[in-house]
Amino acid sequence: MTQNIVEVQDAPSITSAEFVKLTVYNDFSNVSDISTYTFSSAYKPEVIGGQTFLPLGGLLQVGGQNRQLSVTSSDTVISLSGVSGNNMSIVLGTKIRGSEIEVYRGFYDDNQVLGNTYLRFTGIITSYAIEEDRSEQNDVFTIAVAASSYKTVLENRITGRKTNSESWKFFNPNDTSMDRVASIAGVQFDFGKDAKGTSRGGGGGGGTGNLGNSGDNVIIQRP
Repeated sequence: MTQNIVEVQDAPSITSAEFVKLTVYNDFSNVSDISTYTFSSAYKPEVIGGQTFLPLGGLLQVGGQNRQLSVTSSDTVISLSGVSGNNMSIVLGTKIRGSEIEVYRGFYDDNQVLGNTYLRFTGIITSYAIEEDRSEQNDVFTIAVAASSYKTVLENRITGRKTNSESWKFFNPNDTSMDRVASIAGVQFDFGKDAKGTSRGGGGGGGTGNLGNSGDNVIIQRP
């Protein structure tokens, strides 16, 4: 796990905080090439699910999410301000688009002990923006990422797979299921029609009924 965001050294009293987990898949073909970043709007490190979330305090802003019992399509924006140029590698040095993002909310008791936490948003990063603020010789950056919920992503997704050799071999190079598709592309098949193009007659007391427009005969069984 790689972490390169500087913590905020302060611990004011708060009642709740947002905890963000960002999972970046750097190489699709190599499932082990994954970078995980965890940070929060809290003012001290907190451990959730065995992972430590770095405290960023007010530098981390998380947009609102729909609060409904049913699964809904929603988007959110997560921004991180006061970031130095060295820390922008999280966005510019990784394949940030398409990364998975999870947002938790946790609540503190009167003794500033983190109690219950729950997952309130899971989605995919669709875009990002970087804003630069220069003061004298110092540059301060604000990074904002837009994320869509999984439901939104699935609604906009084209389902199914392409019926060509390249698409079929993307996951399994040895799959030859679609190798002959190119040779039959554009060929029309009259499925269900007699192979010789002749009509079928009845026999043994049966009769035939003409379909007229279709040009084919069907067998009608009479008692």
